[in-house]
Amino acid sequence: MIITSAVTLEQLWQEVGFEPNVNQREAILHVQGPLYLPAGPGSGKTRVLLWRTLNLCAFHGVQPEEIYLSTFTEKAAHQLKEGLRTLFGLVTNHTGVPYDLSKMYIGTVHSLCQRLIADRRFYPFRQKKAMPSLIDELAQYFYVYKNGIWSELIRASGLEDLAHSKINGLLNGHSSWSKYAAVTNSISLFNRLSEECIVPEVAREQASEPVLQAMLAMYATYKQSLNVGSGVNLTDFSLLQQRALQVLESYTGAQGIFKHVFIDEYQDTNTIQERLFFKLAAGHRNICVVGDDDQALYRFRGATVENFVQFP
Repeated sequence: MIITSAVTLEQLWQEVGFEPNVNQREAILHVQGPLYLPAGPGSGKTRVLLWRTLNLCAFHGVQPEEIYLSTFTEKAAHQLKEGLRTLFGLVTNHTGVPYDLSKMYIGTVHSLCQRLIADRRFYPFRQKKAMPSLIDELAQYFYVYKNGIWSELIRASGLEDLAHSKINGLLNGHSSWSKYAAVTNSISLFNRLSEECIVPEVAREQASEPVLQAMLAMYATYKQSLNVGSGVNLTDFSLLQQRALQVLESYTGAQGIFKHVFIDEYQDTNTIQERLFFKLAAGHRNICVVGDDDQALYRFRGATVENFVQFP
């Protein structure tokens, strides 16, 4: 653990010409406990995230591998990585101490879920799980559309010859016979169910609409199809997050691996993501969420601004 005394945070601010306002300074210097940062456009939230991360590592002994920093686009993740390299380079110029930022978790929630599943720190007493092959949105469509899988899903539903019409009628309000529409609508429902952590067997008992019950049976069969057969180990983007949560829940020490959890654009989180973040932060309770309740972009996939509004 190296805590620099060769330079102060204030000196670094002067060096780059940064003068934080009162709120920014308070957030950067916050070290222990949850931190809630409502931040609108132009408020300097990215600079706060960068400087707070630097403060924790350079002046409070937190190691790069003990930080989890998630955002929602690859572009934003790249900007954070480049910004941190620049700031940590300034510290290294004064102290001669290098920082290995490759060990820090910085990226989109999906990329970090992939990394987490493969991280040996989460498997100290058991064999590491085989890394599933991730199918993107296009591959997911072709996977469900192909005759073998789609026929299996229709058989599970019990809808038989009327399946396309009933699926489209329930999910699109129009009883089209189009297979394309039925597959697209089904995938949208499957992803939403995954994002909301819905257990299909439980939901079927509670649902009263027959076609919805049938589609929950399809969803259960779809999930099973990704993980059965010779060498089959697939996951889509939505289920990838469930895989990561299962890893966390199967090892009690998982909640203490990251000392600090940062979540940017928290207004765009959904149910499964909030459960992931809370589980990661449960050990040290150092979770920082940044967001703007007027900028929610991902409500179509289950994001709920209430996660951010109700965080305090």
